[in-house]
Amino acid sequence: MEADWQRWVADRDSLFRSPTTPLLPNSLTAFEGLTYFDYDSTFAVPAALAPSLDRDTVRFPTTTGELRRYVSAGDLVFEAGGVQRRLEAFETVEGPNPRLFVPFTDATNGRRTYGGGRYLDLELQPAGRYALDFNRAYHPYCVYNPTYSCPLPPPENRLELAVTAGERYP
Repeated sequence: MEADWQRWVADRDSLFRSPTTPLLPNSLTAFEGLTYFDYDSTFAVPAALAPSLDRDTVRFPTTTGELRRYVSAGDLVFEAGGVQRRLEAFETVEGPNPRLFVPFTDATNGRRTYGGGRYLDLELQPAGRYALDFNRAYHPYCVYNPTYSCPLPPPENRLELAVTAGERYP
């Protein structure tokens, strides 16, 4: 799993060096790569999706005041820090590739990670079983460029532990 994570990190760095980079032009010349916590296998946990019964469309406020639409997919149920936890997952409504979007906040926000939270993206799994790998948690693009409109995690997606995995501040 760590080798897969290292490829994911390399892909993210490559995206940030590409012509479609979210970086502002004056930041691109100094860009040496994103910063991550060390890989920690304890933050790669199995999760089961408890499907939402109503599959309502929800509108998330964003950093620019817009509203972004998602469909409530249900709760990902997993164990972390010896405690059973839940994060609400959302299916994307926009874009060509449906996926689960899991925005969350945790005890690192505002100090070691972006105060507005981080995201996880998961490929849809028909059986509802997921590998929830917080090592792949990433900052939204608005961290690097204020013109991006980034959804804010809902209050129920607050984890009361420090997720010292994934992208962090330098």
